[in-house]
Amino acid sequence: MTETVSGAAVPAVHSGPGNRDELLPLWLSDVYAESPAELRARLLECLLKPMGVLALVAVAGGVFASLRQRTGWQRLNVTLDDALRFTADEVLELATYVQQSTPHVFGQVADLLNASPAALSGLSAVLLLHAMRRGGR
Repeated sequence: MTETVSGAAVPAVHSGPGNRDELLPLWLSDVYAESPAELRARLLECLLKPMGVLALVAVAGGVFASLRQRTGWQRLNVTLDDALRFTADEVLELATYVQQSTPHVFGQVADLLNASPAALSGLSAVLLLHAMRRGGR
């Protein structure tokens, strides 16, 4: 079964709400991997903003903690070089953690993708945005 999203036929995800929720971080990490550095940096800032010190150290082996240490724990500034340094697997771990701890952040990710039409050129971005809209996020 398929649905139409932004003029494209997209496979429907109807295997239950748990399945969709499990796929959101995966699709987000794919979007990250397919995106230019500027969008990657904005996605990272969105995902990292609500995280505390312990979470930053615990997620993905602590690779994201360096961003806060460099500029101070009160301010977050992800550079283009930073965005290119982190892998999609690390972002998958980050997105999974954020989805479990502060799921409303995925609504901010949807807003970011909506504001970046170039980001919606990939299938993962379309699936992610569609799933978040259907899920009320």
